[in-house]
Amino acid sequence: MDNFTNQLHQIHNQRLSGELTVTYGNNPLAFLYFYSGRLVHSPSYRHRVRRLYRALKRHSNSPQPIIKEFFDGQDNNDLWDFNAILKAVQMERLGKDNAKNVVQNIVQEVFYNIVNSKKLELSWAEGMYPKQPIALLLPEQALQVAQNSRNKWLEAGLGHVQNMIPNFSLDMSAVITDMARLQAMVNAGAIDKDYFQTLVMLLNGQNTIWDLAIMMQKSLIALMRNLLPLVVDGIVEFQEVPDLPAPVQLKPRPIDIASKGLVACIDDSPQIGKELTAILQQAGYDTMFIIDPLQGMSELLKRKPDLIFLDLVMPNTNGYEFCTFLRKTSQFKEVPIVILTGNDGVIDRVRAKIVGASDFMGKPPEASKVLQMVQKYIQIETSNF
Repeated sequence: MDNFTNQLHQIHNQRLSGELTVTYGNNPLAFLYFYSGRLVHSPSYRHRVRRLYRALKRHSNSPQPIIKEFFDGQDNNDLWDFNAILKAVQMERLGKDNAKNVVQNIVQEVFYNIVNSKKLELSWAEGMYPKQPIALLLPEQALQVAQNSRNKWLEAGLGHVQNMIPNFSLDMSAVITDMARLQAMVNAGAIDKDYFQTLVMLLNGQNTIWDLAIMMQKSLIALMRNLLPLVVDGIVEFQEVPDLPAPVQLKPRPIDIASKGLVACIDDSPQIGKELTAILQQAGYDTMFIIDPLQGMSELLKRKPDLIFLDLVMPNTNGYEFCTFLRKTSQFKEVPIVILTGNDGVIDRVRAKIVGASDFMGKPPEASKVLQMVQKYIQIETSNF
């Protein structure tokens, strides 16, 4: 963190203009844009759309229409979101103060993630920055606000959360995994019925912790204190959730970083392959898709994936037979293999274990379950929140 703090001081004191790329380990975190030493924009690499919509929702009644209406199809660059907000201000669809608050909210969330990450790596490039800043923020002040928030989190006794919940971050979603036990707590009077209905409505695996704090009108600390007992009891789990789709077709920004891992999908359905590929690539994993496992065996041997999703029913072979075959090869003896099927039965699960499958997942693939499964078997270095 010292190198990040020193870099901010240097940018501010020398009144530099440009872009500071922040990564932790090999994982991209954020892009900080400066104009004459002031911070003017800081989109996150992960959950960029969610963070933008969340800030707009707090300061605008129609976040998605604003982005869609004022996005210039030719303006397909790294500042697409900022430029859309700027045009909304220029066309008087979004007030200047509200626009400034939108930028400031995004900055606060991004800095909060930064101060809770280890092994930050920084890359500075001069020249690229918004030419018409909406807000001019003091970088040291943004950092201090984030550090104060982290200190309050620790003082509230929540420093153990990252050890209790693997890969924990505020970008994760909460989902109810044992509805029967939650209902039993309501029946016993341990949970208010209105609160129960709120939990059922919001803990659907689609809302991040950031989102839930806003929806439930609670601080992050108060929210976590309410949810942790349910996590300890096995009623609620935190899961990875992908970003929302962008309202426009964007060219992905090339980032020279190491992949989180290579995941293979073996399925005769192009649609399943497309869905899995989209989920995994958005989360930072490399992917390979094979329709015919027998014909694709040479590619598997060549690329040696870190995890394999294997369809159970295919025209030329079935998942059980191919899983048995893979387990007999030295290259795939230890590689995690997850069986995919639309028939989630006990017999199928037992047979999958017998032939050496590591796990079992139903179809169609759900983003949160796919990412949870991958993280279970591919260990990566993540932020230490």
